[in-house]
Parts: sequence; structure tokens; C-alpha cells
Amino acid sequence: MKKNKMRQLMIEKLNKLAVDGRRQEQVESIYRKFFQSDLWLSATSIGVTIATDFEFPTAPLIQRALLEGKKVAVPKSLPKRQLIFYWIDKTTTFELSKFGVEEPISDEQANPDELDLVVVPGLIFKENGYRIGFGGGFYDRFLANYSGRTASFVFVEQLMESWEEEPFDLPVQQLFIGEMEEQ
Repeated sequence: MKKNKMRQLMIEKLNKLAVDGRRQEQVESIYRKFFQSDLWLSATSIGVTIATDFEFPTAPLIQRALLEGKKVAVPKSLPKRQLIFYWIDKTTTFELSKFGVEEPISDEQANPDELDLVVVPGLIFKENGYRIGFGGGFYDRFLANYSGRTASFVFVEQLMESWEEEPFDLPVQQLFIGEMEEQ
């Protein structure tokens, strides 16, 4: 199956999951593991997107980071498929990008070497950290020049091993995978 078809099917699956009460169980499981991890505890600055409705919700991460005095940067997508992170705080306003993602209205650019941790979004993941994103290559380009730590939050429904990564794909260092109680 082609990546575009896989993306489309996963977005449909995630939209269904977004209205499923069991999704919250996975969100809580992932955050429980993440907030206890060395990645979280040692990071003083974090790069993270503002999630859309069907993606893993990042608002709790952003709120907790700001409460704990960690610096938070949110990306903007620029021409030539570039991703630039900008520092935010509780007063930052956002605007909707052409991709339907909220981006900060800010001029305070965060250099990649200032970010201890980047939470990388994705649609489909392999357990070894490779991911299929939304198809623009923004994160792959950013990660090629980023030497900090990376993590992704993954619903179990997003795990799929039956695809081949490409030479330009870069794996995420640590996946936090949701768990659900047996029914």
C-alpha cells in the first residue's frame, strides 16, 4: 500500500478514535510514562506542535511544561518545507496555518540547539522509531540538523510494521505507546 493511502486510512482511524471514550485511557497512560521519564525530567526546553483534533493532545504537555518553568517552542512551517520553532508563553496568540495547524504569532525564534527535546508528531509508527508523517517532510528536514533528544506519543492503533522506511527517514529516539486495560 502506498504511503498516501496509508496516511488517509490512519487519519480516518484516528478521527474515529478521537470520539472513542477509550482514547483517553491511552492518553493518560502515555502521559503517566512520559512525565516520569528521564526525557521529561531532564529537559528544560521542549519543542512541540499544537495538536489537531485527531492527533495526540499536546495541550496538557504544554501547560505542564510552562507550569514547571520549562521553555516551550512551537513550530511554524515555512517555504521550502522548513520548520522553525518559536518560543511561546501563556500570552502567545496563534493563527491557523494553511495546513490547519495552529502556529504561534511570535518573532522569538528557538534555535535547534536550544531545544533539549522535540516531541515529533506522526501518523504511523514502527516500534523501532521510524514514522510516517503527514507527507511534507518538514520534520525529517528539521531532524537532519537536530542533535537533541526526540520522542513521539503513539496510540496502539498507529503501530504498523508493514512498510519500508526510506533513506531520508530518521527514527524517533523514544516512543511512548498507549496502553489500555483489557476489556
